[in-house]
Amino acid sequence: MEVILDDAHVVRGGQNRAQDIERAMATHPSGVTGVSLESAAGASVRTLAAAIPHGQIGVTTVGKVRQMGGDVVRTSGRSPHHATLTGLSPEQTSQLLTPTRPNPAREGMH
Repeated sequence: MEVILDDAHVVRGGQNRAQDIERAMATHPSGVTGVSLESAAGASVRTLAAAIPHGQIGVTTVGKVRQMGGDVVRTSGRSPHHATLTGLSPEQTSQLLTPTRPNPAREGMH
């Protein structure tokens, strides 16, 4: 499995409240349980956010996820940068991904 470096951005759409994260947690067909997001080494937040339909995004780094005891692993999905955040509670995940900010890939789109 491809390792995503600590300095890679992690971007997830939506408000990213603990209850949103809990509702979104699932087991990927690969057997990885967690929450879907976008992450790739060297990819900008705008590039990662382009695959996200939400108007708001939460942003952190893979390193911050690992510092809390979780991980971000590459998984297949609708986009080439799809990944899954694993090993953290919904509350911990929410802490990392809030406050949210406007999705730069959706600015000016209504």
